[in-house]
Amino acid sequence: MRPFALVLFLLAAPAYGRTLDLSGIWDFRYDPAGSGEAAGWQGSAAANGWTKIQVPGSYNQAVRNNILYQGKAWYRTTFNTQLKRGERAILQFDGVAIRSKVWVNGALAGEHLFPYTSFEFDVTSLIKPGLNQLVVMADNQLLKDAIPDLSCTGWWNYGGINRGVRLQVVPETFAGGLSATTRMTPNGWDFQVNATLTNRATSAISATIELRLLDSRGRSVWNHTGEQKIAPGDTRLQVAGTRGSIAAWSPESPTLYRLTMEVHSGGSSFETSAPVGFRQIAVKGTQILLNGKPVFFKGANYHEMYPGDGMTLSREQVRKDFADMKAMGANFVRLAHYPQAEQVYELADQMGLMLWSEIPAWQTRAEVLGSDEVWNSYGAPQLREMIAQRRAHPSVVVWSVGNEFPSEKEPVKHYVERATAFVREIDSSRLVTFASDRRERDISFDSVDFIAINEYFGWYYGAIPDLAANLDKLHEKWPGKPIVVAEFGSEGILGWKNPAPVDRGMDYSEDYQMKLVGSHLKYIFDPARKSFMAGALLWVYADFPNPSAFQRSPAHPPMAAYMNLKGLVTDDRRHKRVWDVVRASFSEK
Repeated sequence: MRPFALVLFLLAAPAYGRTLDLSGIWDFRYDPAGSGEAAGWQGSAAANGWTKIQVPGSYNQAVRNNILYQGKAWYRTTFNTQLKRGERAILQFDGVAIRSKVWVNGALAGEHLFPYTSFEFDVTSLIKPGLNQLVVMADNQLLKDAIPDLSCTGWWNYGGINRGVRLQVVPETFAGGLSATTRMTPNGWDFQVNATLTNRATSAISATIELRLLDSRGRSVWNHTGEQKIAPGDTRLQVAGTRGSIAAWSPESPTLYRLTMEVHSGGSSFETSAPVGFRQIAVKGTQILLNGKPVFFKGANYHEMYPGDGMTLSREQVRKDFADMKAMGANFVRLAHYPQAEQVYELADQMGLMLWSEIPAWQTRAEVLGSDEVWNSYGAPQLREMIAQRRAHPSVVVWSVGNEFPSEKEPVKHYVERATAFVREIDSSRLVTFASDRRERDISFDSVDFIAINEYFGWYYGAIPDLAANLDKLHEKWPGKPIVVAEFGSEGILGWKNPAPVDRGMDYSEDYQMKLVGSHLKYIFDPARKSFMAGALLWVYADFPNPSAFQRSPAHPPMAAYMNLKGLVTDDRRHKRVWDVVRASFSEK
C-alpha cells in the first residue's frame, strides 16, 4: 500500500479587507487581425469600435453573430479606488480563456497563459486615486505547441473573461496558501497548519498569528497564538497541532469545520478563514480506500456548460446539477476536462461528492507532450496552478494529468511519468492518473495509482458485449491496480425510440442508450470483477456543444449538429430515460 498523507483541507475564502467586485457591463471588441495592441487599445478611451458585454461571461454566447470566433478580443472598464497608506491592491481573475494580457491605466500588469486557472497581479504601483482604467486582452486561439493544443476540439472553445474579476485591498502584511497536512494516529489526529506570510514593507516586522479551528456550531476545537518575525517578501509559516476525536469527511457525511487565521502587525490586521474537511484517499492493491475503507466511484463526467450561459454557470445551477447527481446515487464527479470554477469545488465539499480534477491535455499530440519546452511553459505550471488553487478542497481525491492522448507511444509515457512524479511532489495526499482510450494497448499505466479507461464498445467500435472481455484483459495485463471506467455511453436523442435495438451501431434512440449503458454497468458491477473494478463514470451528465468533432460525422443526425448528445439529461436538464437506468444500477451497488 502506498501511503497518502492525510490532509486538513482548506477551502479558499475571501480575505479580510476591501473587495471591489468588477463584474458588470464592460466595453468589448473583437481583434481578428491581432492589431489592437500595436494600435494602442490598451490605453485608449475612445468609444468608436467598442460595444457592450457582460462580465463574467463567454463572448461566444454573448455575441452570437460570431459564435465560432477564435482569436483576440478586448475588454475595457473603469473603477474607482482610494488606497490608504500601507495598503496593497491585488487584481484577481478567476479565469480568462485562453491566454490573457492585463493593463491598468495603459501600463502592463501581467500576462497569463492558461484558460481555467485563476491568477492575480499586485497593481499597487499602477493605480491612482479616483478613476482607473482596466483593459484585458483575451485570446482563445489554440496553439500548435501548447496545452491545450490544436487537437483540443472536444468541447466549445468558449473565449473571454468566463469567471469573476475583483480588486482586493489588503494591508502590507497578509497571508495566503492556508492549508494543513494531518496524520491519523491511534489517539486522533496530528496536523500541521501551513501558510505563506507576505510582507510588502521594506523592513522586517513582528506579527501576532492567531489560529482557530471551529466546528459547525462555532465552538473552538483547537487554537494557537504565536509571535512571528516576517522579513520582506514571503515567509513560510508552519504550526503543529493535535486533536483527539474529529469527524471525517465522506460522501455519506460531508462534515466541514472552519479554520480562521488572523495576522496582526503594527496597526493593521488581516483575517482569512476556510472550511475544513478531514479525509484520506489511498490505494491498496486493487482497491481504492476512503478513510481506510473500500470505496467505489459512482458518477458521471461534468462539463461546466449551460445553454445561453456558456461556461459561466450560476452557483444555483451547479447546485441543482449536483443534487440531481446525488439523487441518481452518485458519489463522484469527474470534472471534464479542465479545472472548473471555485464554486464547483465548494459545492462538492458541502454536498459530499468526490471530484476528479484534470488539466486540459485533451488528445494532445505525442510530440507536444514529449517537448521539454511545452512541459516547462504549459505542463508543469498548469499542474502547479491547478493543485495550488484546488488542493484546499476535501472533495478532490484525484488529480489527472490528461485525457485520451496517445499513451501507447514512448514520449507520452515519459510525460505521464514526469507529470505524476511532479504532482506527487506537490501533493502526496491524492491519487494521480490519466484517462486512456488506448486500453490494453497503453504503455503508460505503470506510474499511475489506478487505471482509468474511456471505452465506447457498441458505439464507435465493436459490440456492447465486447466490454466484458476487455475489462478482464486489462486486469490480466495490470493485475495489481484498480480499474475505473472513466467514460462510457452512447448518444441518445430525447423521444427517439427503437423497440428492438441491436448490440452495435450508432443508434440514437433512447432505447439503445438504455441498453448500452445498462449492459456496461452490469459488466462493470459483475461480482466476478468485484476484486479489481473501482469505478463507473458515465459520459456525460448533460448534453453539451461540440462544434468540431461531430459536424463531420455522416451518422450524426442534422438535428443534433454541433452537439454531443451522450448526456443522461439534455443540455437544459430534462431527464432522459437512461437516468433511471443509472439510478437503479447505482442503488444496487
